[in-house]
Amino acid sequence: MAIYKIFPTADATVYSRFPVKNTGLDEILEVSAKNNPTLVDYSVDINPGAIITNDDLRRALILFSDEDINTIKSYRTGSWKAGLKLYLANAENLSTTYSLEVRQVSSSWQMGTGKYTDFPETVNGVSWFSPNAYVTASNSWANASYFLTPGGGNWTGSFSTQSFTYKDAKDINVEVTSIVNSWFSGSQNSGFIVKHPTAVENYSASFVALNFFSVDTHTIYPTTLEMKWDDSSYTTGSLSVINNNQFILSLDNNVGNYKSDTTKYRFRINARDKYPARTFTTSSIYNVNKALSQASYWSLYDLKSEEVIVGFDTTYTKISCDATSSYFDLYMTGLEPERYYKILIKTVLPTGENIDVDNNYIFKIIR
Repeated sequence: MAIYKIFPTADATVYSRFPVKNTGLDEILEVSAKNNPTLVDYSVDINPGAIITNDDLRRALILFSDEDINTIKSYRTGSWKAGLKLYLANAENLSTTYSLEVRQVSSSWQMGTGKYTDFPETVNGVSWFSPNAYVTASNSWANASYFLTPGGGNWTGSFSTQSFTYKDAKDINVEVTSIVNSWFSGSQNSGFIVKHPTAVENYSASFVALNFFSVDTHTIYPTTLEMKWDDSSYTTGSLSVINNNQFILSLDNNVGNYKSDTTKYRFRINARDKYPARTFTTSSIYNVNKALSQASYWSLYDLKSEEVIVGFDTTYTKISCDATSSYFDLYMTGLEPERYYKILIKTVLPTGENIDVDNNYIFKIIR
C-alpha cells in the first residue's frame, strides 16, 4: 500500500480577455467560461489595453517538477494510478451537470510573478497569448485551441475528464494515469491544463465560473498530484490473527513529531486480545502480539479541519504484516508542515464484522 503526494512547482491562470496578463503568484486558479456579457460587468475589471471581445475564457495551467515525477517513478511498483486534485474555493452559476477536461500541455511555459489584481498588469510570464513573457507573435502559443481570441495554451495526446452532478462534491479528483505514464515513458513534462469542454467555451452565452486553490494558497488545500500503488505484503509467520472484536490496538513507535523532509515512516501496530484465554506460561499473556486480518486498512485525517487526507482504500491503503507485527508505511512528503494528523484503522474480522478504530493516534509534521 502506498499513497504519495507532490505539490506543483508552478501554476497560473490564463485569460482570453486579458491576453498578456500573468497571474503566476495568485492564490486562485480559475476555470471559467464567462462569455455572456449580460451576466458580468467588466467596467471596473478591464485594464487599459485589454482586448474587448465576446469571449472570456479562463484556463488553469499546473506543472510538477521532473525531479518529483522521477521520484514517483522510482518508488511506484506494480499496478498504480495517478490522480490530480484541486480543491474548490468558490463557484458561480453551476448547472446541475457539467464536466471539466484535464489535458497534457505540449509546450514549456514560465510561471511569472503576477496576480490578477496587479495594476498595471504583470506580463513577465505565461499568459493567454504566450507561454512566456509576450513580446511578439513569434513567441505565442503554437497550434493553440481557442474560441475568438488566439492563444490559451496547447496540448497533445490523451486527456481525462471528470463529470459532476448537483449532488457531487465539486473538488476535482481526476485520474491522469495515462498522462503521467507518458512522462514516465520519456515525453516532455509541461504539466496539465484544466478547462471546460470546447462546446461550453465556444458558446457565446456561457457563464460558468470555478475557482480552485493554487499552490500559493495560504490554506491546507493546495493542488496535489497523488500517486497510488499496492506494495503491501502479508505474511503472519508465527503470529495468530485477531478473530473477535475484543482486542486492543496501539502504535507504540509513533514518535509524535516528524520533519517535513521525512520521506517515509513505518508504523508498527501492536494488536492483542483484550481478554486472552488462560494458559500456563512464564510470560504475560497480555503481551502476546497478534496480526490484524489481511482485510485491514489505514486512513489519515487533518486533525483540526477533519478533512480526509487519505481515505480507506481496499487496494491502496492495505495494512501489511510480517513476523513481527502488522504495519503500514506512510509517505510524509505530501503532508502540510505545522499540521496535526490523525490515523484511523479499519479491520474486517474473519466473521465479516467491520471494526473502525479511532484511538487518537496523532502526529505532527514539523519544519
